[in-house]
Amino acid sequence: PRKPKQIDVEEPQLDFAVIGFEKTGTTFLLEVFGNHPEINMPVKHSPDAAKICVRKEEGKETLKRWIQRQQQQQEQRQLVEEATTSNSMKYGVKCSEMIRKPLGIENWADVSSANLIVGVRHPIDWFQSNYNYRVMLHHKDKSTSNIPSPHKLTDHHNCWHGVSTIAAQFDKYLQQLGKTPLDRDELSNLLDTLPTSDVRINHNPLKVFIYTIEQLEDTNTTRRSHFERDLQHFLGLTSPFDDFSSQAKSNVNKVTYPEYIDICQPEFDSLRKS
Repeated sequence: PRKPKQIDVEEPQLDFAVIGFEKTGTTFLLEVFGNHPEINMPVKHSPDAAKICVRKEEGKETLKRWIQRQQQQQEQRQLVEEATTSNSMKYGVKCSEMIRKPLGIENWADVSSANLIVGVRHPIDWFQSNYNYRVMLHHKDKSTSNIPSPHKLTDHHNCWHGVSTIAAQFDKYLQQLGKTPLDRDELSNLLDTLPTSDVRINHNPLKVFIYTIEQLEDTNTTRRSHFERDLQHFLGLTSPFDDFSSQAKSNVNKVTYPEYIDICQPEFDSLRKS
C-alpha cells in the first residue's frame, strides 16, 4: 500500500468544509462528496468544533493538528492513483456545528483557506425535524431523562441538544460570517438575540456557498442539474457529481414515537410565531 503523505502542520491543506446547519442535508452531502473521485474527506461527521473554538492561539494550534490528523486518516482510508492525489484531489471535512461557533471560524480563517458550505431550510421545518430527531435518539439511547416540551425551547437558556427557536434563526449566525454590512439596528438585534460571548463578526476572505435543503431534493431535473454544476464549480472539480436524485438519503427514520410533533397543528401556533 502507498504510504500516506505527510501534511505540513504549518500549512495544512484543506479545500472546503461543510459547517452547518445541522438537519439541512449535510450528511447527504457528506455521502455525495465521498462518492466523488476528486474528493477525499472523512466518511463520518467530525465532532471537533468545541476543540477548536477555544482561545485564539490554542484554538489555531488545535485546528492545525486536527486537520493534519484528518488528512492522514483520509490517506489511509482511500487509496487512489498517485496522479489523482497530486494536484486535483480536494480535501474536505464536515463539522455541522461550526456555523454556530464564530471563534472556531475565526481560527479556521487564520490557518486555512478552505471555502465554506452552509445549508439552510425553513426555520419551522428545521425545528420540527431537529426536535423529532432528538426524540428518536433519546429512545434509541434509552435515555432516562425527560423529553422537554417544545413550547419551552424558546431561548438560548432553554435549549435541548441544540434545539430551540433561537437556534432556528439562521440569519443571526450567517451575519457573523461578515459577508454583508450590518446597520446599528441589525447589530443590536443580533446582540439581543444571542449571548454576547457567542457573537463575533468574522471579516475573512473565505468564500461561502449557501444552499437550501430543497435544492438537494429538487425534482426539477433542470434546476437540480444547474445546482449540481454550481456546487461542482465552487469546489473546483473537473468531474460532475452523480445525479443527486439517484443517491440514497441517510438519517431517514421510518419509526415514529409518541413525542414526535407535527408543528403545523394548531397547538403549536404560538411556537411557529416565536
